[in-house]
Amino acid sequence: MTLEVQSCDGLPNGSLRTDWELLLDEDPAATVFHTPRYLGLWAGALGERTTVRSRFVVRDGRTIGIVPEGHERVGSPTGPAEVVRFLGGTAVTDYMGPLSRPEDRDDVAGAYMHLLADTRDWDEFVAGGLPEDTGWAAAFARHAERLGLPVVEIAEDDVCPRVDIVGGYDSYLSRLPGKRRHELQRKARKLAREAGELTVRELRGDELAGGVETFLNLASATETTKAGFFQEERMRDFFRSLSTEFAGDQVFRLHVLEVGGQPAAATVSLVWRNTWALYNSAYDPNLSALAPGMVLVGELIRLAAREGREVFDLLRGNEPYKYRFGPSDRRLERVTIARR
Repeated sequence: MTLEVQSCDGLPNGSLRTDWELLLDEDPAATVFHTPRYLGLWAGALGERTTVRSRFVVRDGRTIGIVPEGHERVGSPTGPAEVVRFLGGTAVTDYMGPLSRPEDRDDVAGAYMHLLADTRDWDEFVAGGLPEDTGWAAAFARHAERLGLPVVEIAEDDVCPRVDIVGGYDSYLSRLPGKRRHELQRKARKLAREAGELTVRELRGDELAGGVETFLNLASATETTKAGFFQEERMRDFFRSLSTEFAGDQVFRLHVLEVGGQPAAATVSLVWRNTWALYNSAYDPNLSALAPGMVLVGELIRLAAREGREVFDLLRGNEPYKYRFGPSDRRLERVTIARR
């Protein structure tokens, strides 16, 4: 068995791009965030400070792993440092890391750590956004220690609350505690009673561009902890690019909840394989007491179950509202490794 790591600057085209697309189909943990399409949009819109490299782990002539890598020069108490991370910024990229079949993960982690051990153009490897159930963080740490690379820490990076919708919407409701189930139904009735008739619309085609602007404006009006996230023009451009790239194959979904004919809440979802992921949501702050955002998310769970999806992923963050839908946390890990 011969293992080698091949590298290219930027994101690949041609046969290497084909290898990437094929491996997406073989990795059950792959998400839209692992696709070269998504990562290319991120690098173009938000990765101006990042040097992009693609690492291909090859065994006996066959690509068994892909590591999308970003180098960034950052300040530190001891001077500038070269930090290696997985491609995609944590502000907009919920899952990160390599691609491989489950049985190849250890070989891929070992080959990649060998590459880092043999190169000197980095000071710290900060590998975040790794789902605990994939085993990537432990594999990187194990191989780093074997090669004499100091493992600074393995820590929880975040959690992604996920709702089980296997079996359809009625099965989902039956698994909810009675109080939660009645709360979801009661909120929708109260919103309709006090604000007007409810209509959920998915915007497509000619309506999509205007719908994206409606979402961005609502998000800008309601954001709190993200401190101007949606007021940055480059971030707004990134969301516009996502809609252009992914709407055609129904990965990008934009829904608007209208109350009395006016937008009360809007969501952007990324739908990939058996998972409907709630990427971002916004609502009219004048209606916040009536929870239009909660009502819309509840309706999206119904739509996802009707399509036969199995997971409704609320993505990064443990915000209290997410737990009203009865999810279980998927833990994300981060491993930090220093050069000798």
